[in-house]
Amino acid sequence: MTRSAERSIGRQLAVGFGSIATVAALLCVGLLFALVRVDAILEKVREDGVAAREALSLSLSVREHYLHESHTVIQHDSGQVGPHEAWLVDLQRRARALRAAVPVSERARLETLMRESRALDEVFRRAVLPAALARDHERLQRAHAVAGRHLERATDAADAVARSLEERMVAARRRAQEATALGMLLGCIGVLTILILAIGFSLQLRRAISRPLGLLAEAAERFGRGETQAELGELGVGEIRVVARAFDAMAEGIREREAALVRSERLAAIGQLAAGVAHEINNPVAVIRGYLRTMVPEARDESQATELRILDQEAAACQRIVDDLLAYGRDPDLSLERLGTRAFLGDAARRFAATDLGSGVDLASDIEDAKLEVDPVRMRQVVDNLLSNAAEFSEAGATVVLRGALLDQDTYRIEVLDRGPGIPEDQRERVFEPFRSSRPGGTGLGLAISRVIVSAHRGQIRAVPRPGGGSSIQIDLPRAQESRR
Repeated sequence: MTRSAERSIGRQLAVGFGSIATVAALLCVGLLFALVRVDAILEKVREDGVAAREALSLSLSVREHYLHESHTVIQHDSGQVGPHEAWLVDLQRRARALRAAVPVSERARLETLMRESRALDEVFRRAVLPAALARDHERLQRAHAVAGRHLERATDAADAVARSLEERMVAARRRAQEATALGMLLGCIGVLTILILAIGFSLQLRRAISRPLGLLAEAAERFGRGETQAELGELGVGEIRVVARAFDAMAEGIREREAALVRSERLAAIGQLAAGVAHEINNPVAVIRGYLRTMVPEARDESQATELRILDQEAAACQRIVDDLLAYGRDPDLSLERLGTRAFLGDAARRFAATDLGSGVDLASDIEDAKLEVDPVRMRQVVDNLLSNAAEFSEAGATVVLRGALLDQDTYRIEVLDRGPGIPEDQRERVFEPFRSSRPGGTGLGLAISRVIVSAHRGQIRAVPRPGGGSSIQIDLPRAQESRR
């Protein structure tokens, strides 16, 4: 599993929280933008409202001033001329100030207001007031009609500016309402998106973390009860899968240590039994064989001599069983030597080929040279036993292969391959147990002793199926220290 795959849960957490944070940030930005836009629109509405009120105030000012002019005419009093001039100056100033707050299209109407107000002032001073003071009613009526037209045009212009500003205020309010609705819609969509992401993220975490952790806790409880055979397998993803694999590896290690403990206890029991029985058996058997050897030359015929030799062979088999039992029951005392594998294994192959059993098969060797620190006698015993088993289970003339090769910088593998019937899967580990043999005349201790010797060399031995049929017995040994440099 790659490092990125091992961190898939961390990546999911980062993606999930990052997605929610991103959506929340975008939502905040969108709402802030909508708020700023609404605030700008409302500010414009306020400004337009102020301008509209000013336009209406100008229209009202023109109408009020006309009432003052009418009062002057009725009273025939010229004392209102000075205030009239001040009104005109103030009206002109306010109209010019209002120009900056109204649309460009309305500025012409303000110009009309200013022009008509000046014309109204001109008519009042040059026509209306003189006719009123002279009490010339006919001329006063004509002047008053002209002044009324100026008044109407001025007030119409001011009212039109106010209406335009009010319409713009209404449009601005509509835009503000639309922006507010859009902000609310954006907020609802954002909240809904965050909610959906949170739910999806929670479900994903439940599948990726909660359920696998629950199964891991159950396995730990079973393991605590001594059920070490249960395995988690490929549980979960990422970091959880790494933990599950580590848990399985731990369980496998404990099972191997338990098996090793059982073997060591069995080894101790057999050792004690062998130590107590060996002398009791060997001494009588040795006496029996001694008498048999003296009796063979004195046999009355060849048939009796053959029977005596058979008895001697069976007695020798009993001694061999006792010797194997003693060898299995005690830790081997190793005399390590630094050997070249090509010379050592080649010599073992030649010695085996010279035996009756070895001459019945075709022995092939493929040996890569390396340096090992082994006990040559003990390790030759192991190799000879493996070759003997392979030859026993092979047909006459079949090929048995002795192979030696480097696995890596630290490990060398010795392998014996045959094309025999093979070893059933459920028996591949049990063939290394004592007193288990399917070979006629076998003691069932050869492979068991081989495992003891290989383990004493800090190595491992295993039985695996050979592709195409047959069996392969593999021995992995550590290389000599200097050869690793």
